[in-house]
Amino acid sequence: MNIKQSHSTRALLATIILTSGCGPDLLPRDAQSEPNTQSSSFAIGETCAKSEGQPGICNYGEYCLVTTSKCVATPLPTCTNFMTHGTSWDANTSTGPVIYSATVLSFAPDPNFCGTPLTKRARYRLKAYSPVADLPTSNSGFYGRFYFVTPSGGQISVTAVQNIMTATNNQHITFDVSLCLPSETTNYTAGFFFSDGNETCVTTP
Repeated sequence: MNIKQSHSTRALLATIILTSGCGPDLLPRDAQSEPNTQSSSFAIGETCAKSEGQPGICNYGEYCLVTTSKCVATPLPTCTNFMTHGTSWDANTSTGPVIYSATVLSFAPDPNFCGTPLTKRARYRLKAYSPVADLPTSNSGFYGRFYFVTPSGGQISVTAVQNIMTATNNQHITFDVSLCLPSETTNYTAGFFFSDGNETCVTTP
């Protein structure tokens, strides 16, 4: 297979190797998404504390922004991944895990990790909370619950994750995911979501 092809081909190749990643703590979510305004009741702007655990006093579909200690809405996805794939999350009716942070840990060649020909590794860290204490504590728990969405809208169930850390009786989770991409890839947008949860986009670099 010729790896120097179109963007859609790169998206397909990225799905071939979907493996685990690791790295330092994350920063707030990427700025390409728009605020969610669907929640039927709002704590937006209210003072919150990270020590309370996400979402703290904030409502479902919101989270406590650490840099301001205020409740903010989770952004809605604007990437082409979900324009093609479609979205179904609604803060008024959904009850699934809310991904409130998805950031890039690194984006660099890593043939030792990825092998060939997909030598460039994109590493992401995601954080989410759930209204109920049912977040997965092992890789097998992600099967059929957590999905990666390619730029062309393809959906893949992901179980190859690493550094899974849960807190507050499995109501909060932090974990890492990596993609192995063609070496010539200069940027890449990945989409992620939990079943009945919100959709999120994150772009490298």
